[in-house]
Amino acid sequence: MESTIVDPLSKRIRAARAQRGWTLERLAEASGVSRAMISKIERGEVSPTAVILARLAAGLRVSLASLFSDETAAESAPSPLAREGAGARWRDPATGYVRRNVSPAAARGAAEIVDVTFPAGARVMFDNATATPELAQQVWVIEGRMDMTVGEETTHLEAGDCLLMRLDRPLVFHNPTDRPARYAVVLSRLPTSSDEAP
Repeated sequence: MESTIVDPLSKRIRAARAQRGWTLERLAEASGVSRAMISKIERGEVSPTAVILARLAAGLRVSLASLFSDETAAESAPSPLAREGAGARWRDPATGYVRRNVSPAAARGAAEIVDVTFPAGARVMFDNATATPELAQQVWVIEGRMDMTVGEETTHLEAGDCLLMRLDRPLVFHNPTDRPARYAVVLSRLPTSSDEAP
């Protein structure tokens, strides 16, 4: 049975906004999500879709995966181990796709791994209106097939294929088959020019 993480999601979004000293209006402006919707999400009155969560994460300048991170990440010595079945699974109310953070709490700030099961025929478009170009995303298909559209370019991915992309253009995830697909997403920060300097 899937654990519910709507309440933790609400708390994390509210905490991230408060940490920045932002009003609801400021986050609405940064994310493109209405003030009324953000207020309902923070009060736990609605379950946000993946698209809305991605907009909020981009507005807050954090990864989407960080909004699902275990609360133990805030501990002084977070665990370096994450066991199968320990993390909560979240189902997108719009498409039914299911995601689970795989990375242990100690990985916060490093590469983050997410396990996704994507329903047959489903499609999700992340418009990236407030993009985070410093983040890179790899999609590694484990089972089934996925079509990934990055900007104007579509790549057909078979099981075993892996695609790297920057999160600076609209992204479309589409399962063109009549069977669910499963893939891993690996998020990491791209090196800056200062990182590359000798």
